[in-house]
Amino acid sequence: MLQTPVGNPLALGSLSAIAEPAMFMSVYKPVLVMIVAIAWAWVVSFLDKDSAFYFLQRRTWNAVHIGAGTLAFALWLLVLEYFWVGMFVALLILAASIGGYVAYHNWKVPEPRRWRFSLDIFKQKLDDLDRARAQHRATVRLMKADGAAIGVPGGDDPEAPAHEVFEQLMNFSLQRAADRLEVVADASSANISVRIDGVKYPQPSVEPALAVGLIDYLKQHAGMDTSDRRRKQRGRLLITAGEFGSHQLTVASAGSTRGLNMLVEIDRREASLMPLDRLGLLDSQQQQLQPVLDETRYVVIVACPAHHGMTSTLVSLVNRHDPYTLSVMTLEEEVEIELEGVTHETIEPGADARSVERRLATILRSDPAVIMLSRLLEASHARVIADAATDVRFYLGLRQDDTFGALKVWLKAVGDSDMAAKALGAIVSQRLVRKLCSTCRIAYKPDPNVLQKLNLPAARVPQLYRHSGQVLVGKERTQPCPTCHGLGYRGRIGIFEVMSLDDVARQTLASGQIDQFRAHLRRNKMLYLQESSLLKVVEGLTSISEITRALGGNGSKVEASV
Repeated sequence: MLQTPVGNPLALGSLSAIAEPAMFMSVYKPVLVMIVAIAWAWVVSFLDKDSAFYFLQRRTWNAVHIGAGTLAFALWLLVLEYFWVGMFVALLILAASIGGYVAYHNWKVPEPRRWRFSLDIFKQKLDDLDRARAQHRATVRLMKADGAAIGVPGGDDPEAPAHEVFEQLMNFSLQRAADRLEVVADASSANISVRIDGVKYPQPSVEPALAVGLIDYLKQHAGMDTSDRRRKQRGRLLITAGEFGSHQLTVASAGSTRGLNMLVEIDRREASLMPLDRLGLLDSQQQQLQPVLDETRYVVIVACPAHHGMTSTLVSLVNRHDPYTLSVMTLEEEVEIELEGVTHETIEPGADARSVERRLATILRSDPAVIMLSRLLEASHARVIADAATDVRFYLGLRQDDTFGALKVWLKAVGDSDMAAKALGAIVSQRLVRKLCSTCRIAYKPDPNVLQKLNLPAARVPQLYRHSGQVLVGKERTQPCPTCHGLGYRGRIGIFEVMSLDDVARQTLASGQIDQFRAHLRRNKMLYLQESSLLKVVEGLTSISEITRALGGNGSKVEASV
């Protein structure tokens, strides 16, 4: 134990000399001094630039700051045995010189340029930090028409929750190749669903206010009027989504007394511009259709229920014609897909049959080669079309289940069997079915008796496939398929019924001999929808359960047996 002689000042002085340098033997104290010195130097540098900019006695204030700094750090270092007291005194001196300059600055500069201390500054900084973090974390970004990114909202931005929900929806949708989002909201509830290959998948529920915020968020950036809740509006958005690339969204919204509704279609144009030979027509069907399509006359009707690809097929047919060598026009209630070089005409909402007929007559006077009508608006228009079809190719959409249903509507609308038959080139009926996921589909052996009833030779159909959605990991454990994410299907393809008319068929139809007309078509190898769909099943492209769903239950007995 160290002993100090009482009354020996020399000994006490020696201990003090040893204790003073010991103050800096602590690691954090010199680091703290260095941090304060660096921070002070940064602030003084900023104030120096400010004084130079506003001509505020730059040399005088630099002398004040340097003098204050010298005094502060000298006092701090001279009283090391009282480190914290010295730091407090040093900070007061530094703050006094800085505060003096701030007061002088605010006295000399105009009102808008004065500095003010407020907690809002710190809040703004925190919000800026949150926004920066949101930008960094974002997996989906909105873009302007020129491709410039729109900032991702973060922090207390009221749009931040809406963007978060939108990002979750898009990640779910793009991963599974969805084609549509739907948001429905009213005062008490909200429902969000994602359509994947024609089937809706409900999403986690959100508060109604958040769903409305999501609608307004997308409407705003799609260039729509957010204050108009009732009128039907359409707009477009561009997004970029990391590994999923860039996509175009078509946004449609409308309101009623029951609430708001918004549809967001993903890459609609790209999906609708598929070449005709990729839609799913069988080779034999393409061969039957080709002679009619090679002509530049006759009416070609596309018939199917809603949401089964009518627009895509009509656009594919129109796209076969070169709009720069032929005059190609459309008459639609709403232009869904704009085609380069094609003249798109729209029908005003509420237009009566007479005005539409006059509009059609005006188009015909411009001598077009090809006209596409998205649907037959009035029966009276059919006679105008049939009369002009000897010189003009018409593509016409009808909401009918099959070719014979569409034929019946066409004959009745024209009102003259001979005129209707001479004008008709072909009727194409279709359905969209989901394709089995090639990664996880399961093969099974079908019942030979059922195959015989379906006119399918058992020797040529050793196996069929059904959906699974699961893959085997190891010997026993399964997990959701990484390709279809557990759905069992990936993508869609069309199944078709093609009624192609030759001269014999037209003569038979004109004479009203429907049975002979049907027999002639069958002799020419016309396949019905169920037959062509079963061929897709045999190819392993789809399943019995899927064609049953798409055909509306017409094949339920087949499904149960097979």
